Amino acid sequence: MKTSSLVAIATLSLVAFAIPSSYAQLDNESITINTSKNAYGPGDTVNLSGIVNEGAPGQLVAIQVKDAKGNLILIRTVQSDQNGNFNLQFKVPLSASPGNLNITASTRINGFVITQSKSTTTPVPEFPASGLVLAASIASLLIFYGMVSSRGMSGMKQRVGGGK
Repeated sequence: MKTSSLVAIATLSLVAFAIPSSYAQLDNESITINTSKNAYGPGDTVNLSGIVNEGAPGQLVAIQVKDAKGNLILIRTVQSDQNGNFNLQFKVPLSASPGNLNITASTRINGFVITQSKSTTTPVPEFPASGLVLAASIASLLIFYGMVSSRGMSGMKQRVGGGK
């Protein structure tokens, strides 16, 4: 009985001493993501960079980007260099919903999945109907020009015809 108690105490001691070192190791294992700006509009190019700390050279990093409504904009896997750095460029689609652009990067280090998220802003356009207003203005000008031109031409025909 004494031997089994001694083994149990020794096992618990080893586990107790091993747990803090495991947590300390997890603190060093991380992934960081950055963008060159805090806000991106539809059609803008996002320059995403990051670093995998304590990962192996050539570490694979999964990148997922969603717009404010949760629509998937991008899903890509990139590979880090020998120092753990990675980069990715992508365009924000014109159809992206205004609000937060949610970027998530994940990788597996020493059997643990490490994930980091970042939000940037996709601003609401100042004039959301500007394209429609511009098209209506151009159409109105063309109709007006057509009406003025046809009146001017018929008046010219009458003058030319009346002079003969």
